[in-house]
Amino acid sequence: MSTKTAPTHRHPEQESPGTELVLPGLDGTNPLGFLAALGLFRTLEPGPSPSHWLMSWTQVGGTWVPVLTTISGPALTPEGLLNLLANRLVKSIDAHPADLLRLLDERANNSHARRALLQDIATGDTASDTDWAAAVASNFAPPESINQLQTTRRDYFFGNLTSVIRLTEFSHLQRSLFQPWDYADALDNQSLHLDPSEDRRHALQWNKPAGDPDRRTRGGMLGANRLALEAIPLFASFPEAGTLRTTGFSGTRSTNTRWTWPIWTRPLTLPTLKSVLALPALQAQHLTSADRANLHAQGIITAYRTSRILVGKTPNFTPAVCVC
Repeated sequence: MSTKTAPTHRHPEQESPGTELVLPGLDGTNPLGFLAALGLFRTLEPGPSPSHWLMSWTQVGGTWVPVLTTISGPALTPEGLLNLLANRLVKSIDAHPADLLRLLDERANNSHARRALLQDIATGDTASDTDWAAAVASNFAPPESINQLQTTRRDYFFGNLTSVIRLTEFSHLQRSLFQPWDYADALDNQSLHLDPSEDRRHALQWNKPAGDPDRRTRGGMLGANRLALEAIPLFASFPEAGTLRTTGFSGTRSTNTRWTWPIWTRPLTLPTLKSVLALPALQAQHLTSADRANLHAQGIITAYRTSRILVGKTPNFTPAVCVC
C-alpha cells in the first residue's frame, strides 16, 4: 500500500493537496476484485464536496490495482479508509436497499403490487433505492429475470446477501483491500459467487461440490464480496425479449453471454465512471484499431472480458482475458 500527494489541479478554495491511496489487494483483472473496487468507490460517495473522490488504476505486481484519490483534505490512510467504510456499511439487510429483492419476491405472483412497488421507488427521493431497482428489476420483464451480474443461484441469493452484510467485519475489509488474497473465509451461504475460483466442478476438486466441507471454512474473501455488493447499482438493467440485459454485458444465453469491463489510468469521478462502464466499443466481438485508439484517448488503457457460463444450474464467471 502507498500514500502520496496526488497530482491533481487544486481549486483556489482548497486548503491542502489531495492524496492517493493504492489498494494492492484488489485485482482489477478478477471480476470480484473489479467489482469490489467499484463498490468501495460508490460507498465513499457522496464525499464532503462534489467529486471529492476519484479512482483510477495502476500496475502493481503484474496486475492492475485501484488508486483512490482525494481532491483535498487530510492525508488518506488505510486506517482512515477502513474506519470510513466501517461507519458507512450497514450490518443488517433490513437497513440496506438490497432488501428490495425480498419485497419483489413477495410480490412475484402479484404483477399489480410488484409494479406499484417499483413505481413508488422510481418516484421516491432516495437515489440509492432507485439505482438498485433499475439494476435488478423492470416492470416490463418477468419476475424471474435477474441482473446478469447475479451468479449465485436464485434460491440462495437473498440468503447469501443477508449473511455477507451481517458477517463482514473490519478485518475482512482490511485483508481484502491491503493484503494478497488468502481465500481464508468460508464460502457456504456467504458468497456472491463472483470469483472464477468458485467454479467447483467435480473434475476440479477432491470433494464433490454438494456438501463439500471445505466451503464451511475457506475459499472466499468476505470483505471483497461485501464491497462488490455495493457495485451492483452501477450496472443498470433493461428489458429485452422477456429477460434483463445488464450494462457491460452482451448476449443472453449461457453460450454467448460475456461481460467486458475497462481499466483506466486517468482519475475519474463516479458519474463519469458510470458512463465509461457503458461504452459501446467495449462490447465489440473484436476491437478494431479505431476502437482501441478511441478508448485510449478516453484514458482506458486496457479491458478484460469474462464469459458467464452455466455449470449445472449454477452460473459461473470464467477467468478474464485481456481484449484491449
